[in-house]
Amino acid sequence: MAEIERDEIITLTDEDGREINFVVVDGVEYNGKDYLALVEEEHFEDDECEFTILRVDETEGDDCTLSSIENEDEFNAVLRLLEEKLDEEEFMIDEDFSDGNEDEE
Repeated sequence: MAEIERDEIITLTDEDGREINFVVVDGVEYNGKDYLALVEEEHFEDDECEFTILRVDETEGDDCTLSSIENEDEFNAVLRLLEEKLDEEEFMIDEDFSDGNEDEE
């Protein structure tokens, strides 16, 4: 499979043929498949933004396609995994930030 890295910018084409740049926020594995959380590049720096979850489907060679998740149970399971992972990372960032500032007071 082609490696897709965190913070990588990828371009996807929507149903209307418009090309949209997305930033890879994170990824998880569920039931042997990889999934990516993406945010539109133009909203990446916003305080709050919506992210899109897509499944990475392998094709021939090192290529892959990104697919919408049609199954609601699959989508909810992947969403929970991503939320847990992002919450843990946010906690670690917040904890590191507060540790660094306590000495200055």
